[in-house]
Amino acid sequence: MDYREIIDNLKTSSVIDLMKKLGADRYREEKDYVLFPTICHNENADEASMKLYYYKDNKVFVCYTECGTMSIFKFLKHYYETRGIEYDWVTDVYNVVIDCANFNQNLGFNAPRYKSMKEKYGQERKEAKLPEYNAGALDTFIKRYPSEWIDDGISHAAMDKFDIRYSISQNKIIIPHRDIDGRLVGIRGRALNEWEIENIGKYMPIKLEQIWYKHPLSMNLYGIYENKNNIKKNKIVYIFESEKSVMQFESFKMPHCAVAVCGSQFNKYQLNILLKHCAPNEIVICFDKEEKEGEDVYFNKLYALCKKYTQYANFSFIYDRLGLLNLKDSPTDRGEEVFKKLLEKRVRVK
Repeated sequence: MDYREIIDNLKTSSVIDLMKKLGADRYREEKDYVLFPTICHNENADEASMKLYYYKDNKVFVCYTECGTMSIFKFLKHYYETRGIEYDWVTDVYNVVIDCANFNQNLGFNAPRYKSMKEKYGQERKEAKLPEYNAGALDTFIKRYPSEWIDDGISHAAMDKFDIRYSISQNKIIIPHRDIDGRLVGIRGRALNEWEIENIGKYMPIKLEQIWYKHPLSMNLYGIYENKNNIKKNKIVYIFESEKSVMQFESFKMPHCAVAVCGSQFNKYQLNILLKHCAPNEIVICFDKEEKEGEDVYFNKLYALCKKYTQYANFSFIYDRLGLLNLKDSPTDRGEEVFKKLLEKRVRVK
């Protein structure tokens, strides 16, 4: 079944049950919609206004105070990310949505489901090898250089280095993920269909013949295998949010020492991978621009993230004081010269 079919078959009663399990302590059902507190961006339902609507006809959420229109897929992702909750896309988003649709899959939703990955890999997360997938699965896809990425400053050489492929049937850019030893531990797809980007998201694991090629993103760093020797040699690593930024960095004349967390969190497990295998002297956090003018919430978040680990290495972070980036831009989106200016003004945390 495709994503549209899943959304079209959502049951209102199941959506209400899900929202209650996610913390919505009240709701009001009308003929055309159900009204919930805005738990999309408020962690405490008591402090949330009743301005989150779920419309029964088109099966979408609309938050009229901050978040706007969201499919149930995007709502769940936003819910987890707002709270800094680590989640598995298949278990904690896809399967939960399936359970709210009119399909007899009997998956059940037992909040908080996101703990499943911690239970599987252990609370302390001592370094352990992730499950490995058969690299032959990549032969299912063709070699193609998508114009969308070429326009974004990603070269053919960069796409070759990271073994980028294309899925004709799914219309997605295929992004293999490898661990420090080069083993295939996951495959992510970058959607090109506008409907899927808008309603589901740009990036998600790939499914082939009933197998989801997923892995816990928090237990790996994208690009670590390809760039580990550069990081060792130059004693510095640049940590980005997305795979795209790592590949954009390949066109820069700077040493290629970039990796990505594939999200907006950096944790001790990922730090340990870097310290053990690459031993950088400086770790530079290069996350996307999120701060609105006149605010300092995102600055404080980045500062606290770096301060947490300063006993292990020198930490700094890029913060756009000069207005060189647009909101949501990666520091690599405007090219090498802009990146160098941002890097020169980076905040060093002691």
